Amino acid sequence: MTSPRRSALYRGTLMHARRDELARRTFRYPVYIASIDLDELPALTRELRLFSHARPNLFSLDDRDYAAGSAVSGGGLVADHARLLAEHGLPAPASARLVTNLKVLGYVFNPVSFFLGYDAGGALTSVVAEVNNTYGGRYRYVLGPAQRIASAPDARRVSGAPARVGFRHRRELFVSPFLHGPRFYEFWFDAPADGASLAIDMHVDTPDGERVFVARLAGERRPLTDRALAAAALRYPLMTLQVIGLIHLEALRLYLRGVPYRRPGPDHRPLEDPPGPPGPPGGAEPDGSPAPPAHRSPAMK
Repeated sequence: MTSPRRSALYRGTLMHARRDELARRTFRYPVYIASIDLDELPALTRELRLFSHARPNLFSLDDRDYAAGSAVSGGGLVADHARLLAEHGLPAPASARLVTNLKVLGYVFNPVSFFLGYDAGGALTSVVAEVNNTYGGRYRYVLGPAQRIASAPDARRVSGAPARVGFRHRRELFVSPFLHGPRFYEFWFDAPADGASLAIDMHVDTPDGERVFVARLAGERRPLTDRALAAAALRYPLMTLQVIGLIHLEALRLYLRGVPYRRPGPDHRPLEDPPGPPGPPGGAEPDGSPAPPAHRSPAMK
């Protein structure tokens, strides 16, 4: 008898909200996202008809769509993930899950993908948040004990359930042509290893603690099977194109509202100086624009 497959699909919603003096926007839409056990990639390619690793299919995952694909030393996602953690003084996890949009018919855009590292007991110990902007820039936020932040008590949590895990990091990549200046990310994960549900939040704060953007991804687990993939293809046709389309639609709406617009420089660093006059839209926050709760801890952008 074979052991249950650890890789899965999560079906749910993505919510974005921006709240500052320039814009107040909130939107949400239904999504599915994959949680791939990196060690299962060979078996997934062998056992599934609608999914392949590193070759075309209805759904696929290609190392070249991640920073690992351009790693000088090569080795693929598993080796690169362990190498990156070691470079930051973090141990290799007992298991890792890649939470990401799958490529659909050869196309994918991932505003952010998460490499979640778990210890032997199933506790989340490290995260690599790989953020992409719509101008070709990419940055990997490596999150470990040095970036951990204390979790506020949550009376709604079920007794015995693992606490959410939070990390804080200064923003290092230009993401939105409409959101400039120094900012800090808070990443919050309600992501027990192979749990029945998944929730990832990302907050964007100013240095003085004002929360200007919140994003939240939440979904319920489905087994990763050909049937589930076929159902996702029918229920969410060409979802990866929808992601990039919604990003540009929100950019257009912000531009029409007169929110100052600026393009990134060649280094894709965040712009520190005040934005200049508006110009034509060309990108938008990959983290999204979710409705911010009280200034506590959770969200994803």
